[in-house]
Amino acid sequence: MVSKKKTGKNENKENHESRDKYDLLDVYFFKDLVKNKFFKPVVNFFLFIFLLIIIYFGLSSEPDLRFHGGIPFATTMIWDLWHPLLAFTIIIVGRLWCFACPIGAIGEWTQSVFSLKRKYPEKYRNLWIAVILFLIIFAGERHLFQFTRNPPNTAYLLIFFTGLAIVMGAVYEKRSFCRYICPIGLVLGLFSMLSGIELRCKSKKTCQDHDIKECIMGTEAGKACPVAEFPQTMERNNHCIMCMECVKSCSKGNIRISPRIPGADIIHSRKKHLDEAYLIHGIIIIFLFVMGMERLDFRNVIINFVKSTLPVNSVTFLDLYWRNMWAIIIFILLTLGASGLMYLSTKAIFGKKAKQKFIELSYAFIPLGLSVYLAENTFRLLKGLFFVAASIGSFFGRIWEFSPDFDTINRLQIFLLVSGFIFSLWAGYLISKRDSQDENELQKSMIAFGFTAVVYLIIGVKILTLPII
Repeated sequence: MVSKKKTGKNENKENHESRDKYDLLDVYFFKDLVKNKFFKPVVNFFLFIFLLIIIYFGLSSEPDLRFHGGIPFATTMIWDLWHPLLAFTIIIVGRLWCFACPIGAIGEWTQSVFSLKRKYPEKYRNLWIAVILFLIIFAGERHLFQFTRNPPNTAYLLIFFTGLAIVMGAVYEKRSFCRYICPIGLVLGLFSMLSGIELRCKSKKTCQDHDIKECIMGTEAGKACPVAEFPQTMERNNHCIMCMECVKSCSKGNIRISPRIPGADIIHSRKKHLDEAYLIHGIIIIFLFVMGMERLDFRNVIINFVKSTLPVNSVTFLDLYWRNMWAIIIFILLTLGASGLMYLSTKAIFGKKAKQKFIELSYAFIPLGLSVYLAENTFRLLKGLFFVAASIGSFFGRIWEFSPDFDTINRLQIFLLVSGFIFSLWAGYLISKRDSQDENELQKSMIAFGFTAVVYLIIGVKILTLPII
C-alpha cells in the first residue's frame, strides 16, 4: 500500500514538472488569439462555407471520375488533401483539426438554438459505434460508395455526418457526436497519443484548492468542456478536441499547451480500453489490405476468389452487391483475425491474464498503425498537392504537370512501415517494462508482442514489394 506521504511527494513532483514545462500560450499574441471569443467561430464559419462549396461541387459532378469526366474538386479536397493532411500532421498538432471542424461546430450552433440537452446514454459511452462506422466506410469504399472517385457520394457522406451532428446537437448535451460517433475523431484521438503537444493543467494542486471548477461548469468567458474532460485528471490526448474553452474559462490561468516527446501518452497513460485496442489492430490490417488492393497480383487473387463464390453467372447488379457483401465480410474477418492473433499470442503465454495483456500491449502498435495509415495516404497526398499546384499554374496561364513516381512512393511506404515497426518495438518494451512484475514477465510480454509485430511487418513488406501493375 502506498503511503499518503509518498503519494503527496509524487503529486508535488508532478506539479513541479508540469509548471516547469514550456507553455505555448506564452507565445506572443497566441493566448489572446485563443481567448478571443470571435476567433474560433470565425474559423468555423469560413470552413463551413468551404464545406458547402465542396458539397455543391460534389453534387454537381458526374458520379464516376474514371468514365464520365466529372468535377474532381470534392474528392480531391477530401480524400487527396484533407484526409491525408490530417494523418501527416497529427504528430505535430494532435487533434487541432477538431478546433476548426465545421461539422462539430454545426452541432454546437444547433444547441445554441434548440436542444433537449439529454445525457448521452451510459451504455453507449464507448467508441464501438465510431469503430463500426469507420469499418463500413472503408469496407464499402471500393465498390459500394466509391468515395475517392465518386464526388456525389463524397458530398452525401458529408451531408450525412453534418445531419447527424445537427440531430445529436438537438437531442444530447455537449458535443456527444464528436466524443462518441465521429470516425475521424476516433482515429485522430487514437493517433493523438503520439502527438508532440498536449493540453493539461499546470498544477493539480491549484485545481484542488479552487472550489469552483470553471472548466467543468463554464463561465461567461468560456463554455464547459464540450466533451466532459477535466484537465486536472486528464492524462492523455484522446478525447480533448483542443476547443480551448478551458483556456478561456479558467480564472487561475492554470491551463497550458506544451510541446513534449511524441508518444508520451502511450507509455505513461494507465487508461486502456478494449474498443481502442481492437481498432488499433483493425487499422493496421485494413490499410495493409487496402494497399494490397493497389497491387495487381493481390487484387486479382481477391477478385477471382469473390467472383468464384457468385451463385450464378455474373450479373452486373448482383456482381456489384456481391462484392460489397464480401468487402464487409473480409474487413470484419481481417479485424477479428488481427486482434485475435494478438489475443492468442497473449493467451498462450499469460493464460487468465490474456485480456489484460492484450489491451495493454495493443497500445504499443499505435506507431505501426500510424505508419501504415501514412503509407496508404502517401500517394493520395502527393496526388492532391500536384492537383493544387497544377490548378494554380493554370490560373496564372502556366502549364505545370506533375505525376507521382510510383517507385519513390513505394520506397517511402516501406520506410514508413519499417520506422513504425521499430518505434512500436520500443513502445512495446517500455509498456512491458512498466507493467511487468519481474524480468520473466517482461520477456513473456515482449515475445507475445514481438510475434504479432513481426507478422505485421512480414505481411506489409510482402504487399509493398508486389508490383503495382
